[in-house]
Amino acid sequence: MTITELKDHVDTKISAVILDLDGTLLDTEIATRSVLSEFLAGYGKVLITDKEHGRVGRTQKESAAAIVKNYELPLTPEQFIDEITPLYRAKWKDSKTLPGANRLIQHLHKHEIPFALASNSLREYIDAKISYQKGWKEWFAVILGSDEVLSGKPSPDLFLEAAKRISVDPCNCLVIEDSLR
Repeated sequence: MTITELKDHVDTKISAVILDLDGTLLDTEIATRSVLSEFLAGYGKVLITDKEHGRVGRTQKESAAAIVKNYELPLTPEQFIDEITPLYRAKWKDSKTLPGANRLIQHLHKHEIPFALASNSLREYIDAKISYQKGWKEWFAVILGSDEVLSGKPSPDLFLEAAKRISVDPCNCLVIEDSLR
């Protein structure tokens, strides 16, 4: 990066915020891990945290394929999704907001800063998860799931589409994301 490019980045004004959901605003990982652990036990398997790397920060299909492969389950990824999704849904209501999440969302809303939700979850799952959080659905200018773009994270498609839908140049968006991918 040249000095001029660096200066351009320093002078960039943040006009909007794009937030991830799972692990950034909501602590869904604890509920997810207990569901997966119980599910695997039904197949005589034990959850191994080293194998989590194939699941976290991926789309549902990628995560399912990794779990089926890593644990050598006698299922297709689609069968795995069909069997485990109702178990996940039952736990989403127990997901707690992470410290500062409500305060941040209220601050952005109060100060009329456009903000979007961009998650690797499917849109219907996002809607289900945030339905338990007061004001969230109404306050986000845009809510976007991985099933609404060509490629989920780590591709930038979700963030680029969220910026487009809130009519802000992606260079002027602050993205808050917990995954390194």
